[in-house]
Amino acid sequence: MLSVSHTSAGLPARKCGSDLQCVLCRQISEAASPGGQQECFASVESISSRPDVLTEQPSWPTRILWIASASRPNAPERFYIQLDLSNYRTVPPTGTFWDPNTKAILDSGKRPKGGPDSRFAKVFRTDWEGGRAFYHPYDRVAAQGHPEWSKNQPSLVWDSNHTIVDYLEEFHSLLNCGDYVGI
Repeated sequence: MLSVSHTSAGLPARKCGSDLQCVLCRQISEAASPGGQQECFASVESISSRPDVLTEQPSWPTRILWIASASRPNAPERFYIQLDLSNYRTVPPTGTFWDPNTKAILDSGKRPKGGPDSRFAKVFRTDWEGGRAFYHPYDRVAAQGHPEWSKNQPSLVWDSNHTIVDYLEEFHSLLNCGDYVGI
């Protein structure tokens, strides 16, 4: 389960699907199934009165979310990510770490780091594409440049059966694994 909260008008975390669903889940649902309801279990924060949460979102299809990370010395308890959800669900999202203070891609010195040669270090590398995308089969930019991934890692290749929840769970698990060493 993701450790980030899912709120709408101050309501506690819950499964979406009712008419009280959050703005982000409603937008993602409509993008996935125009005019229809799509079940969403996204544990994301979109609009809230809490000071630690972004109250402004860029225009659709860009969204900024945060993912909780394991506690590490001198590291934040969460990392913000900016996602481009263009043509969501048929096309994979693409994303990168985001600095909500500067409203820009997070500087490489503030990004989470992984142990040498770890999967974590490979996924969140900054020496590829200038850090503008995650080096992972779920990421649109990375997947387009690596057609062999669909054969080598079929369970991690995005298809229309995946949702934003799969994406968030995957990156949450990385930010909470033993290979994450801090910033």
